[in-house]
Amino acid sequence: MYCVSSGIGALHTVGHTQQLKAGDVFFTFPAAPFRIESVEDFSYMYVSFIGARGNMIMEKLSISKNNFYFPECAQVLELWKKGLDVHTDMSDLISEGILLVTFAYLGSKKTAPNEKERQKSSSASVIKKYVDDNFSSVSLSLESVGVALSYNPKYISTVFKKNVGMGFSEYLNTVRVQHACEMMRQGFTSITDIATLCGFSDPQYFSKVFKKRTGISPSEYIKEQ
Repeated sequence: MYCVSSGIGALHTVGHTQQLKAGDVFFTFPAAPFRIESVEDFSYMYVSFIGARGNMIMEKLSISKNNFYFPECAQVLELWKKGLDVHTDMSDLISEGILLVTFAYLGSKKTAPNEKERQKSSSASVIKKYVDDNFSSVSLSLESVGVALSYNPKYISTVFKKNVGMGFSEYLNTVRVQHACEMMRQGFTSITDIATLCGFSDPQYFSKVFKKRTGISPSEYIKEQ
């Protein structure tokens, strides 16, 4: 296990080169050829280990020759610097402690969503709520939501689909059709009025979307109520 303490470097393995910077943690493996290159003021620390316990932890964290690089681990860097700077009879114990703490940190980092993902999830919730509150507006679109919430339309499209599980337009039409069904169950019978109140400017397009979502036409759905 290695921890980059400063500068920029590179790890060369068979068929792959990984750029390295301060705070990165990475692994090398027995019988796997590698070369560490200094690019700019590069330095690193390492702890060698072997045994069933280490293998068990690495397997649990999915650390392997194909998953050996963990960027931005600056939180453990000071621990490495202070711990490995001590030269006493306790060095082996200190090194083992550093290993375990770093493994624990990598495990928590693996399971916890990073800040960027949390922000995207939060943005998707805000967008979804805005759609739920404004679906009846005929002018509602990616562009209008972008203006209202100060988001780029492309960002809305990407974040929304990843976090909600469907595209923006698909979700909007789903909400509109669900509301249309509720209106019909409550006794509304004018397809034009229902379409308008659910945000559709064209009753024919509304009927097309409705049948695609429910399998039957709006008039057929009304008859069943």
